[in-house]
Amino acid sequence: MKRRFLVAQLRHFLSTFRLRKTWRHRAAVLIEAPKLLWDFARFEHAVRSPRPALRQRATCTVVLLSHNRPENIEPIVRSALRNVFVDRLIVSNSNPKVRMADWLRVDDPRLEVVEEQTPTQPGHRFVIAQREKGDFFLSIDDDIFLTPRQWAEFFQRLLDSPEVPHGIMGNRFLPGTTSSNGSPFHHITETECEVDVLIGAYAFTRVHLNRAFFLAETLHMLPMSDIRNGEDILLSFSGIRRPRLHDLGHLFCCYSMSLPGIALWKTHPDFWAERAQLFERVRTAREAMPDAGDKNTGG
Repeated sequence: MKRRFLVAQLRHFLSTFRLRKTWRHRAAVLIEAPKLLWDFARFEHAVRSPRPALRQRATCTVVLLSHNRPENIEPIVRSALRNVFVDRLIVSNSNPKVRMADWLRVDDPRLEVVEEQTPTQPGHRFVIAQREKGDFFLSIDDDIFLTPRQWAEFFQRLLDSPEVPHGIMGNRFLPGTTSSNGSPFHHITETECEVDVLIGAYAFTRVHLNRAFFLAETLHMLPMSDIRNGEDILLSFSGIRRPRLHDLGHLFCCYSMSLPGIALWKTHPDFWAERAQLFERVRTAREAMPDAGDKNTGG
């Protein structure tokens, strides 16, 4: 399985070559290829290292969605389950062409694999969380590989400040400006700060979850499982202040993160324009909620 995972990462890496517009970016593969192998080796070493510990007793549920990257699920699952605070881990596979048992061979009573019978979208992560017991949840996209220590630090940040959702990547929404992706959403990662929108990784409580569902209902966006673009915006407005990003150290990410046909933001038509409109709608709805006096204001 490790060999198949590494082969897939190298394939994604090579696919980025045709997207590189300058010779300087193309020549960078001479540096990036060894770095990919080093990141993989370092990740594998981290997964075999002693289990990290929290500063307090608490447990959480981890929710993972799989669709286009089944080869990524096993390393993510193995790393998360190294932590004893993970009480449950649910993998939801929405790709009918994939049988998760062919890709995920982990024997752990905390693990549950759900082969979805109907198509689901990214918002389905919150539907799964809502069905589970407990008050704390972690969820990351299937193109991010956190080490066991990073999982533990991520959860600890939520325990330290449960009034807001937390992440490791995010956007600042600055209307009238244009970021490198051509939108007013400016990407931020590997730093400690507040942002407007969390992306890719989410640490949240049941209170945040309930607020996200309330916002979705207010905006007539239910069922949550059908939300393809914007479920992260709903969650980002679920705290009493703006969500927080954290620097957990170097992040090992899949090279398919920006590939058309795999990455949603490269595939979904009018992705950024749709998000900008939705951001404003969610912000307005959040301001009208009963606890609006001490809440996430965004923007």
